[in-house]
Amino acid sequence: MKTVITTIVAIVTVLGLTIFGVYLLKENAPEAEKKKRVEATPVVEVEVVSKSDLKFSLESEGVVVARRETILSPQVGGRLALVDDRFEVGATYKKGHVIAEIDAVDYQAAVAQADSTLADAELALIQEEARAQQAVRDWEKIGGAKPASDLVLRVPFLKSAKARVAAAIAARDKAGADLARTKIVAPFDCRVRSVNMNLGATMVPGAKLGTIYDPNNLMIRLPFSLDDYAQLPEKTDITLNADIGGKLYEWKAEMMWELGEVDQQTLSSFVLAKIIANSDHPYRFSLPSPGVFLNATVKGGVLPGVIAVPRSAVRGQNQILVLNGENKLEQRELMVARQNANHVFATQGIADGEKVILTKVDMPVPGMTLESTKIDGKEEGKIKSN
Repeated sequence: MKTVITTIVAIVTVLGLTIFGVYLLKENAPEAEKKKRVEATPVVEVEVVSKSDLKFSLESEGVVVARRETILSPQVGGRLALVDDRFEVGATYKKGHVIAEIDAVDYQAAVAQADSTLADAELALIQEEARAQQAVRDWEKIGGAKPASDLVLRVPFLKSAKARVAAAIAARDKAGADLARTKIVAPFDCRVRSVNMNLGATMVPGAKLGTIYDPNNLMIRLPFSLDDYAQLPEKTDITLNADIGGKLYEWKAEMMWELGEVDQQTLSSFVLAKIIANSDHPYRFSLPSPGVFLNATVKGGVLPGVIAVPRSAVRGQNQILVLNGENKLEQRELMVARQNANHVFATQGIADGEKVILTKVDMPVPGMTLESTKIDGKEEGKIKSN
């Protein structure tokens, strides 16, 4: 019985001491220092944009073509009796040079026949004039005071004789023109592009002898997108260039006129430009050869009052993030007028002097507070759109 009581007393004593010890520890435990919770503000890089006029060049490309190209063909028929020995592809001729001749015997005979017909008509006219004068004298003797009719005075016969003379003259002129047309001459300084008939061939009027073009009068057709076409100045310098044999050749061009139509497949508008010879190049390249592909640069484009935004700041098609004056994030949508590899040029959506965020923000929330990086106390970076 004593053992049980002793055990119980011991347990109670230990339990009491434990509770007392825990109480003392709580009362004398050091109090933890309380700190205010601090939220970290995201840091972003920004650039300050500015408004200015953007001067730019328009790029295009095209193929050189001749302004004048025509088919050599005779106006009269016959056998080709003579063809210039140099009449081959690539040969050049000066204006008026005789390239080929058609057998002229029949046409010479036609001229002789026309001369004979004209002589007979002139003789008939002289005779009829003499008869008309005699008729007037005869009527004065026998007609008295009565007026003579045209038939009595041979007026219709005289008109007929004069008409036959006029017709004979026209026939002689046509025969002479046909004789001259037996010679096929170069209508302008030209180069031969193709040869279709040669010596001995029988030609009919309009048959194709060959094709020629003017190698000194070249042009190029330049396509522009509708956006570029809207910025195309009326008068401007055009520079053409091509890399030939590892050397860059350049030529100037003058804008002639616009085609005035839009290609439905490419939605492009076209401009024709005359190519100017470059005397600094070797004679072979003073002008580009027809068929050569050239790059073109058109200077003089101006966009007034645009803002250049770094391309790295653009998200999606035209969205950007802006840090406002209160260091709050704003989402904007740009109206882009032009763009290049480094910038987009906006007319709306951003104002002069605003800060564009360059750093990628994973979950941008409008109104969230941000801090911009600084260099020597200034926001990092400024760009201009010039």
